Amino acid sequence: MKSFLLFIPLITVVIGLIIYKFQDKKKEFLKLDLVQFIYLFLIAPTMFVWSKSFIFYILRNELQLNLSVTNLFIIDTVFSVLSFIVIAAIAIHSLTKTFWIKRHHDPEFDIYHLSEYFHLWWSHIIMWGGAMILATFMSIVNLLVPLEFVVSSKLQFYSLFGLGFISGIAFFYIIWNSDPQQGNYMRLMKLLLAFSLIIHIVVYFIFEPSFNITNGVYWFMLSTFAAAVFAASTFEKYDKTNRLRELLLHSGWGENKGVNLFGALKIPEGIVREKQILKKKVIKKK
Repeated sequence: MKSFLLFIPLITVVIGLIIYKFQDKKKEFLKLDLVQFIYLFLIAPTMFVWSKSFIFYILRNELQLNLSVTNLFIIDTVFSVLSFIVIAAIAIHSLTKTFWIKRHHDPEFDIYHLSEYFHLWWSHIIMWGGAMILATFMSIVNLLVPLEFVVSSKLQFYSLFGLGFISGIAFFYIIWNSDPQQGNYMRLMKLLLAFSLIIHIVVYFIFEPSFNITNGVYWFMLSTFAAAVFAASTFEKYDKTNRLRELLLHSGWGENKGVNLFGALKIPEGIVREKQILKKKVIKKK
């Protein structure tokens, strides 16, 4: 076990060192430099899981501290928060390094439009899709491991549905506000919401959860997704809900056009034309 724990970081570090040399504009995945993608989505998570496993092994097997579950939870939480800060820094580095590589090979490359690709599509789809996956995972875990809460009245349990309804409406508005108004972004988001709701309905017939607080997480998530799907099906059709959305939009929203996840980066024709005019002026001066 000890040799295995030491073997993983050694191989990971060596791989990271070897592939560093091969950063190039031609090697990319989802518009992110391939080496930076490996650092961010393979090496960083691997080291995070290894570090947690190593610390857990040391605390439970090597040190005679007799730590309680609460103590282990606190140590794990502190370590996880610090690790997430480091991973966030790695994400920033991977993105900005990709920008540098693009600009290094092409001094006239439009970094703004590449950044909007990551902003409008990449980050939003992963954030909202990931949130739905995590919420669904929590629901299923709650069905497998019921809560041990005790409530004094049924009203407290029924309030979960009200909170879930409000959360679902708010979640849809958050997704709606991130709509780049191009491509099939909203269609994809609506499909993900509907799929999450369908999973909750299917697991209901599989596990047959009890209608009480012990399965409160499941009922809360079910009502949240039901409300979000209802909002996704109706809100775009009515003026009142559209006006409410306009009140929530920030200044300058909607000015970033021309980026599509399923196609090449598209620079607006006006910008292309301006660049061509500038080139001609430079050539004439020479």
